[in-house]
Amino acid sequence: MKNMLLPVALALASIAVQAQGRIEQVLVYPGGATVERLVPVKAGQQQLLRIACLSERFDGDSLQILPAEGVAIGDITVQSAERATQPDCARSPLDERIRELEAQRNALAAELGAHELALGYLKNYGSAGSSAATTPIAGTAEQLRRSGLETLQRQQALNLRKEELERQLAPLTAERERLVQANPRLRTLLVRLNAARDTELRLSYRLNQAGWEPVYRAYLDSASGKVRLERHAQVAQSSGEDWRDVKLRLSTTQPRQASGLPPPRPWTLDLLPPPSTERSEARVAYAAAPAPAPMSAKAVAEADLGFDVGVFQGEFATEFAVPGRVTVTADGQRIALALGQVALDARLLARANPRSDAGSAYLVAEAKRPAGIWPAGKLQLYRDGAFVGQSQLNVGSQEQLDLYFGRDELLRISSEPEQRNAGSTGFVGSRAEQKVARAYLVENLHQRPFTVQILEAAPVPRHEDIKVEARFEPQPAEREWRKQPGIAAWTVELAPGQRQRFSADYVIGYPKDARITGLPR
Repeated sequence: MKNMLLPVALALASIAVQAQGRIEQVLVYPGGATVERLVPVKAGQQQLLRIACLSERFDGDSLQILPAEGVAIGDITVQSAERATQPDCARSPLDERIRELEAQRNALAAELGAHELALGYLKNYGSAGSSAATTPIAGTAEQLRRSGLETLQRQQALNLRKEELERQLAPLTAERERLVQANPRLRTLLVRLNAARDTELRLSYRLNQAGWEPVYRAYLDSASGKVRLERHAQVAQSSGEDWRDVKLRLSTTQPRQASGLPPPRPWTLDLLPPPSTERSEARVAYAAAPAPAPMSAKAVAEADLGFDVGVFQGEFATEFAVPGRVTVTADGQRIALALGQVALDARLLARANPRSDAGSAYLVAEAKRPAGIWPAGKLQLYRDGAFVGQSQLNVGSQEQLDLYFGRDELLRISSEPEQRNAGSTGFVGSRAEQKVARAYLVENLHQRPFTVQILEAAPVPRHEDIKVEARFEPQPAEREWRKQPGIAAWTVELAPGQRQRFSADYVIGYPKDARITGLPR
């Protein structure tokens, strides 16, 4: 019997030292986060450390325990259980505060009950059969009045105090209920270790119920042409545990994306089947088509989370360290963080594209691409302190950054009716010809000279039998604006009140019997 109890005694002697530690640092990326928790360790030989009350939502395969110098780690056991079976997890500062207020409320309820008993006695005083009925009525009535008044006043004060306690308890109990619903099950780690001195363990794990997205604000001073571009971030998480007073870092890394390239496919050439069998072959090919590929990790992330992880596509990874310490609760509420700002030297001009947006010119600030990494995100635009709208900042690999700050109402743009003329040319009318004439009139209503840029899409032939002759007046500053074939750009500076006419004439020639796409109708 003694030999049978020995293992039990040894197991009880090695029951773990309780520890939960604190969340010290969190690295948040689109679609997840890595949490680092510090757990204190006391010096001792062959001790079992019990790290309890952890959220079950983290990825168990990502768990890492990094020992400090002088600490040897043995086996690690991960256990999950219902919250109700772990009463030790109801000892947080929130639980202690709720218990304290509930104790005060119960004491008030007991005192109110005593006052109710006293009032009942006073109400029944002098009723039939009471020995006090023989007491002189005047003195007794006055004494009853004073006692009843004091009791009622005290009761009213107690009720007010009880209502105040209920108001304090309501948000606390709601917060506790939120945490309980978020974590119906909790995890416990049992770590066997040997520590030569008092130190800390660093516990690291990943979770998917978190993320961040960038938000930008651009401020334009139209008088000086200066632009201030501010970085902001919105962070939220619903991991089941609050991040209180943590060091927060934001990363553009996307661990849930594919980590490598798919294998290249050979480039094959083949002859098309005869037209009579083309349809049947197409049916065969369709029937033999491979099954669709499984949903990518990125698609899964977008389905699971409320964060648009696609806005980071094509950008290099970087990290932002948020100064100070930050608290992010686990209720999914987004918090805004400022990540700094840069000043841009911009060229201010009014840009118009009369073919797509007749009569409108937009104020645009052209600047060089800012240094660093700028993940795509929402952009809020302010002109001279007034909010003018929002768009999307997507720097990508562009060398130049265009920031639009709404319409310029002091530039008047009108389009003349388009002129068309068709005819035949070549040997016995073998070729057709179409002439198109466009013209625009621009007037500067500003009180100062202003730079105006007019964009014009000229026809671009995609076949050697299609010929295009273009004439512009005046000559555009660029015939291939931003390296785009066929996009011409007039860029001129107009004096106050000055008017300028811009015209484009095209002669389009093509085989008479050919079907041509893109011709104006």
